[in-house]
Amino acid sequence: MAIALWGCELALAFWALRVAQFFVYRMGRIVREPLAPVDVPVAVILPVKGVDASTQANIEKLLNQDYPTARFIFAVESVNDPVHAIIETLMNQNPSRRITLVVAGQATHRSQKVHNQLAAIDQTTSDDRFLAFMDADAAPGPHWLHALVIPLTYPHIAATTGYRFYVPEVATNANAMLSVMNAIIAGMLGPHRRTVAWGGSMAISREKFFSLGIYEAWQHALSDDYVLSYQVKKQGGQRIHFVPQCMVASPAQTSWAKLFEFATRQYRITRRCAARLWFTGVLGAAAYLLTLASSFYFAVWPDKDFSMAWGAYIPGVVFVFVLVLSMLRGWFLLRAGKLLLPDHAGALAACAKWFTFLFPAVQAFNLFCLLAAGFGDTITWRGIRYQMVNRRETRIVPPLREPRQD
Repeated sequence: MAIALWGCELALAFWALRVAQFFVYRMGRIVREPLAPVDVPVAVILPVKGVDASTQANIEKLLNQDYPTARFIFAVESVNDPVHAIIETLMNQNPSRRITLVVAGQATHRSQKVHNQLAAIDQTTSDDRFLAFMDADAAPGPHWLHALVIPLTYPHIAATTGYRFYVPEVATNANAMLSVMNAIIAGMLGPHRRTVAWGGSMAISREKFFSLGIYEAWQHALSDDYVLSYQVKKQGGQRIHFVPQCMVASPAQTSWAKLFEFATRQYRITRRCAARLWFTGVLGAAAYLLTLASSFYFAVWPDKDFSMAWGAYIPGVVFVFVLVLSMLRGWFLLRAGKLLLPDHAGALAACAKWFTFLFPAVQAFNLFCLLAAGFGDTITWRGIRYQMVNRRETRIVPPLREPRQD
């Protein structure tokens, strides 16, 4: 049994290393290529709720895109949200940009984010050939929109996506853990069928958004990107294309408690919207840790099955191979982050030990969060508690007590 497990894990470790290596070299080559000219009308939609330390700076970067024909639609829940005043100020400071501010109101049967997005989409017209979406905690480069739109001109590509790379604002262990956990997911993206869209940096033609039934599927949805990905892939013949130039930096400023809450929430959404992805993550992390633990155990306390000839060395060799392969994988992921986000290379380099020597600890915490996500069907997101019934149905859980009216 142990030999079979170790053989499978070694094969998976080699495969994961190859995927990470492919991600670095192929994506690195693509980002060095010049962008083809494109000048197609695009509506850029930013749903936003509340204000974080980087919100205003990220919105300013969005408005500084080198895409003259883009128009920007910001959707907020209420005029009382502090971000409403920030957007109004930026609208006055950027008179050359076409900016619309939409007040979506409070969501009642879907996530507030999706509710805001739908309110913004209702403001678009057939003149807006493409729809692009961004999150307020993402910091796009000046060519983000340009790169995101180009692949959509090919008929077999239904949607494009970038992804985030968490950059620690302060080199704490929790921030480093978040960066590595997220990088593991980022390294799986590429020109293949398993790529799914990420709502913080994705685009689709407006025509396909409606013809593929995404508008209807979003009506009661919690997750924008998982639902969009499902609607695209179930048609067949359509692809979601990862654009490495659209990797955006997100600030990692968290604590262990907040990190556990965030990771568990994300994995719980994944379990409800893409159960096979969640289950694959559980199996992968569990097999890796079980292989390390069991091979170490038998290397220190040999079993009779490994006592013959060279058999005594097998557990130790397996342990070293799996550990070294995972360290190399982490090193490739770190290199990818520094390559795609050169302005943040120094901050990422401070996490090097977590990407390499402490990779097993990352996988242990990752598995803990994955397993915790297997229980329960409620999450709290931006102060709102949701119950996930399935991919297309969401219920908002009212607070335990109504706020006092003084």
